Formats: sequence, C-alpha cells, structure tokens
Amino acid sequence: MCEPNTVVTYIPDSGSSSCGYCTGSSSYSSGMWAHYMSVGMYQKLIDRGWRRSGRYVYKPKMKETCCPLYTIRCHAKNYQPSKSQKKVAKKVKNFLLHGRKSKEENPSQDQKEESKPCEENGDADKAPDPGSEEKRVIGLKKAKIRRIERSLNKKMEKNCDTSVEKTSKNSEKQISDYLPDLQTTTRNLNQTLFQTEEGETYKHRMSLRLVKADPKDPEFRKYFKESHGVFKKYQMSIHKDSESKCSEAQFIDFLCSSPLIYQKSSEKDLLMGAFHQHYLIDDKIIAVGVIDILPGCVSSVYFYYDPDYSFLSLGTYSAIREIQLTCKLGIEFYYMGYYVHSCPKMRYKGKYHPSDLCSPVSYIWHDIGECIPKLDENKYSTFEEESYKPPTRRPSTQKLLIYFRGEVLPYSEALKVPLSSSEQDKMSQFLELAEDLAEGMIVVVSDRDEDSDSD
Repeated sequence: MCEPNTVVTYIPDSGSSSCGYCTGSSSYSSGMWAHYMSVGMYQKLIDRGWRRSGRYVYKPKMKETCCPLYTIRCHAKNYQPSKSQKKVAKKVKNFLLHGRKSKEENPSQDQKEESKPCEENGDADKAPDPGSEEKRVIGLKKAKIRRIERSLNKKMEKNCDTSVEKTSKNSEKQISDYLPDLQTTTRNLNQTLFQTEEGETYKHRMSLRLVKADPKDPEFRKYFKESHGVFKKYQMSIHKDSESKCSEAQFIDFLCSSPLIYQKSSEKDLLMGAFHQHYLIDDKIIAVGVIDILPGCVSSVYFYYDPDYSFLSLGTYSAIREIQLTCKLGIEFYYMGYYVHSCPKMRYKGKYHPSDLCSPVSYIWHDIGECIPKLDENKYSTFEEESYKPPTRRPSTQKLLIYFRGEVLPYSEALKVPLSSSEQDKMSQFLELAEDLAEGMIVVVSDRDEDSDSD
C-alpha cells in the first residue's frame, strides 16, 4: 500500500511563551505546520515526544522549558484500574440506574481536582502560544498555502490513490462496528453494562458514537451544532473563555481540522485518523473525546463535557472508555499526551497502570515507577545512564524532499538553487529538530517572491 505524503512547513522558534502548567513564561518548544500527515508518520513523531494541536505539531525543548513534558502511554490490555477509577465507573453506573446523583455530596480530592482545566483528559489546550512566525504561516493559509495544498493534493491523488480511504461501502465496516460494548470497571473491563439488572430498570440510557473529525463528513456535520454547543459551554464555564473565543470557526481549527490522512490499516480491518467519540445520555451529547487512531496507539487529544454533568467525573470516565476502545480495536497502547511531573495537578496521568514515559534522548520507554524517583530529584531526566550517548540521526539530503516553486525535488538538488540564507538556516534548524524522520516528509520552502503575490 502506498504511504500517503506528509507535507509540513517548519516554524522557527519565536522565544519563550506563557506556560499552561505553571505561572511562568518560560515555556520553550519548536514546531511545524502540517498541511498533510500520514498516520504512520505521526505515530513516529509522538514516539519521539511530538504532539499536535490542530494542524500545529510541536515538540518541547526539554532542557530549556520550565515544565518538561514527557510522552506517556498506558498498556491498554494490561490496564489495572485503581480503586478511585473503579469508584468513578460505579458512580456513572449508579446514576444511569437510579437517575440521581450519588449520596456523596462532598467529592473526593481526586474528583475536585478533575474539574480544573489542567486536569482534563488531553493536552491540546496546553500547546504553546503561537509566535509571530506561526501566525505568518497561518495567515498565508488563505492565499499561498492554500494554493500549495491544492497543488500537492493533485500530485498526491495522481501518485497514490490509496492515501485517502476509498473502499466501497459494501466491503468496509462502519465506524460503529469498532465501538466497545457499554462496560464498567467495577470488576473488570469485560463486564457488560445492561439496561436492566436484577429486576431494576435503568433510568437513563448511555451510548457511544464515533465519527470522523472531518467537517466534510456527513455524520460529523449532522451532530456538529450539538457538539459545538457542548464545547462552547465547557470552555466558557471551565476555562473561563469569552464567547468570542468559542466560535464555530475556532472550534473547527482547534479540534476538527486535522492534518491526518484517513487510511485503512494493512494489518487490521481498521480505519485510522482523527475522530470524535460522543458520549450520549438519552440520545443527548454530554461529552466528547477527541482521539487519534494510529497504527500503534489510540492517542487522546482533548476532552470536553457539559458542566451540568461534572459530578460524574467524566474526565476519568472517558479515559477508562478510551482504554477500552483501544483494547476493542486490538491496539496495544493508549497515549495520554504529556506527563508533567513538575505540575502536581498533572500527575494524575501516572495513576493509569501500567504506564511508561518516553526518554527525551533515546526515545526508549521506561516504566513510570522507575522514572518518578528521578523526576523527584530533577524535573528534567533522560532516564538513561550518564554514559549514554544518543546515536546520530541526521537525515540524508538525497532522501529529503522539499516543495519549492511548485516542484517537489530532493533537498540535495535544492542546495544547488539560490535559496535565501534565511531559508537555508530554517532548513538546518528543521533537520536538527526532525532528525532522520525528515526523510519521510516534504518540507515547504517559502519563496519570498511568491509570498508577495496577491490572490
């Protein structure tokens, strides 16, 4: 099967930005704007500490940033729910059964913390503030970048017609076929939650619905208004955003515009890409989990819910459900985004056992139990021996492709054309950042003459 193209524009560092985890302003990261990205490439990137927020894909500068961010994953098939996680599942079940809140009016400390913004399942709201260069790139999207994407899209369709899912409906399973049964973790992940139990009838009916995170998809459009309404209510109530920051356009850019190309797995009958999982009670959306289904994991992107249902601890409940979905899909790992040990309120992700943290230098996974003592001593750790030396991961200029003046050509040939010194510097920075993974990308090299063109 032909691997879809990954097309990116590197965004040079713009200095420090405000930190979403502490009160400081010393958050450092580097990033790129992804026009298109294969699920395989994104899997490789997150396995090296990258993360996406919409189409912006970034990587923290671990030695410099005030709060180091470590990629964390849970072994889904071996997941061992904690006592508090079982309690949350039981609480949701009891609400569905009896139709009222638990008699416990004073939530536990875990439940109190979960309602805070930095405790939510997913990290997309913690992406670094865009710098001037990123704003320039985003601004170009309406003109030059849009032309580039149209041109590249034609080339992709011509050279690789399997880059976008085109299987006939007769042979393709529906997304709903991959939904897990309604289950609870009061005992284990395989206990089915029925609508009736021991002669009692459930007062409420819960269901799950998985749709593509794609504004062009009919199913997505069908529920867009309702989903956006929950998002707006959540952002204004929990994150204290103004109404103007919760418009439909911003919602689309933030959580619905993904660079990931939908692709069917060659090993499993599985469609991969970006999705929204709706949580419904009595056919009403009460929460939405934004996830990426990738070759080696289900990655949690963001989670929002109706604040009227905050008593159900839906952040924890959604994580349990997403672990369950990961198992249902036959995928081994559930990625929870970043673990931030320097921010005590973000340590809750380490409570999903068993889990690992990724070394920022070797990219080897280490059991979190072995990492925590090191992070207690120093907020930055490689988790490796002091004698460890990372291998050289420089990409080949022969294999690296760039998009320049309407043509895709090897970077080795581009070195022969008169690239500006600023573009050469940007390419050097990008190669140092992306390392050998750059060989699987097409890098858009800006032509300043084109930038000045008017549409």
